[in-house]
Order: sequence, then structure tokens, then C-alpha cells
Amino acid sequence: MAASSASSSDDTESRKQQQSKPNTNISPVTTEEDFGFFFFPDRDGPSNKSFFQRAIFQGDKNHFKCKVNVQNCMKNNPNVKLLMAALKSHGCPVKLNRHISCEPCKESVSGGFDPTTMQVVICENNVRKQPVTCNVIAHELLHAFDFCRAKVDFQNLRHLACTEIRAANMNHCSLSASLAMGDASILDFKGKHQYCVRNKALQSVMLVRNVTEQEAMSVIDDVFDKCYNDTEPYGRRCFKDLDKANRAYEEARYYYDID
Repeated sequence: MAASSASSSDDTESRKQQQSKPNTNISPVTTEEDFGFFFFPDRDGPSNKSFFQRAIFQGDKNHFKCKVNVQNCMKNNPNVKLLMAALKSHGCPVKLNRHISCEPCKESVSGGFDPTTMQVVICENNVRKQPVTCNVIAHELLHAFDFCRAKVDFQNLRHLACTEIRAANMNHCSLSASLAMGDASILDFKGKHQYCVRNKALQSVMLVRNVTEQEAMSVIDDVFDKCYNDTEPYGRRCFKDLDKANRAYEEARYYYDID
């Protein structure tokens, strides 16, 4: 399973500082290899909390807000709409109630993609703002696209590294984000952009796999060039730039089934 850390989408300064450099102290959360399912307790079945307990912990409120945000993203966000069209064209149509699930998650993760159910998970207790929700959906739908198009095996470390490189490249490492994280400078953005992508991919791989930083980075280095240069289905790096995203969406009409 692929998972995204909430800190990649959070605006707080403390979490930005934590991500300013590759984390040399990253360690597996569990001693057993569970491929990231540790963070998503509802993947093992529905929560046993009563309605009263959910009300106290704002579970129902979070769930409702998450569902509204997801609906708005699917209707209005050009990156999400493009990915949905690309998935449909490859024989993997996305249906809201079937393929996108708002769930409570452990730890500070924002979302994930579960290939066993072909579902994107949005962590309703960690992701509350609509722009962040849209970015998480786009990130996870890119994993779904890779799974549908290229038959990615998320238990294969090389496959996982490649799809995380692509997701970071397409959705996260914008100029503003890289500057805030300390991963780039105005004078050397082009050179530092790849550093940002490697850093984000490293964090994502180590989040869900029990491997050392050296092992993870070795695999990332092996597949980096090929995966970094694969910009499908966008055809360009959009990041959070809606103008670029809208242009990519309009151009995609020539390639994908967009109404």
C-alpha cells in the first residue's frame, strides 16, 4: 500500500522544518513488514466505536466534511479530473462511493492507495482543508493510474520507489513548497527540484516499508531518471499551479475520454 505523510500537505512551520532535509532517523513504525496497512485501521474492518464515541471525537463531523471536500475536488479540481479521465481511458473508471474512502488513520498520514481494493483513502482526521484534500486525491490517484496502466506491484521496492518519485514530481515539489521546505533556492531551483523529489520519495518509501535509508535511497537512485521523466498522464509538471493544471486538462481532451 502507498501512503502519504500528513506533513507533506500541512502548513505548520514545525512540520516544514522537520522536512527541510532528508530524515536520517526514519525507522519503521512496526517490526513486521505490513506494507503500510498499519496506518489504516479501518482497512481491517469498520471501527467498533459507538455513535456517542464518534460524536465525542468528532468522527462523524470529520467524515462528513471529508466527503464534501472529496466531492468538490472530483467536480472542480483539474488535476483530479484529468486523472479520473486517464484512469477511465485505461479501463479503470473512478466512482466516488466505490473507489474513494474517507477513514480515520493512525499517526500523521494524509492518505493512501490500497491496490487490493483499488481504493484511495483520505485520512479524515488529518486532512480537513479542501485544497489539501484535492492534492492528496491527486497524489493517490497517480498511484492508482500507475497500478492500472503499468501493473505496479506495491510490494516490489523498485515499483514503489518509481510511483512515489512520480507522485512527488507531479504533485508536491513546486517552487513555493521547495523554498518553504528548504529544498530549493531561487538561484538553483532546477538543480534542487530533483533533490526535493528524492527527499519526498524517500520519506514515502520508508513510511510503508521496513528498510534502511541507505536501502531505500539506493533503489530510488536506480529508477530515478526513468521515473522522473515520466510525466503521464499530465504531460507536464503541474504542482499546485491551477493555470498549468487547467492547460494540462484541456490538452488531455485529445488523449482521454473527457466530456
